[in-house]
Amino acid sequence: MIWREPTNHIDDCYFCEAPPASGGFNKKKKSTIECPNILSALRPVSHGEGLPIPETPTDCHISSDEEDLDVSHNSPQTSTSACGGSRRDDDFSCFDETSSPHKITSVELNDLVRDLDLSKSKAEILASRLQQWNLLEENVRVTSFRTRHLLFESFFKKEESLVYYYDIHALLKEFCIVHKPNEWRLFIDASKLSLKAVLLNNRNELPSIPVAHAVYMKETYHI
Repeated sequence: MIWREPTNHIDDCYFCEAPPASGGFNKKKKSTIECPNILSALRPVSHGEGLPIPETPTDCHISSDEEDLDVSHNSPQTSTSACGGSRRDDDFSCFDETSSPHKITSVELNDLVRDLDLSKSKAEILASRLQQWNLLEENVRVTSFRTRHLLFESFFKKEESLVYYYDIHALLKEFCIVHKPNEWRLFIDASKLSLKAVLLNNRNELPSIPVAHAVYMKETYHI
């Protein structure tokens, strides 16, 4: 069969014109089946006097790109490239410049550790492996995660089991955020084991800021 795209589903669609196969086919029904012969599904035609079998040409020559290049250059000088084979362009490079390994910076490493939610020890192991594989910038310190809490430790105080901030202006300034009280709301999440309090941005354009944490403290609003 020679299949073509049908022009319509009225008289040029093989599957619309074919009889339904209700009850299946058997030897008796097989002789009564008439398959449609339409433009979108032409039946094969046997070769004969009016339609001879085509003969394969004896001298078939296909020109390649390199042969065309030979014609345009009178005396080409071929050289072997790093990918193998020959090339005629001295400026050609088979390697993509963007395929070189990317060096991870300190900011990118911190973002990766935050996205993976890694602890200090696991973050240091990850940084050590990346440094071993030569994937870190030279100024990236592997041991920086050991003291990452010291930057914000001075903004918090501890009373018994409660840890809370005492200078919200300085804390937001450290995050390079201008403190506007009307743009923040306090969110408290309590469970049987702990209580957490964070500041949420009303427009959800800035990250949440942790402001308090306590263990074995119930949620209450009495002043």
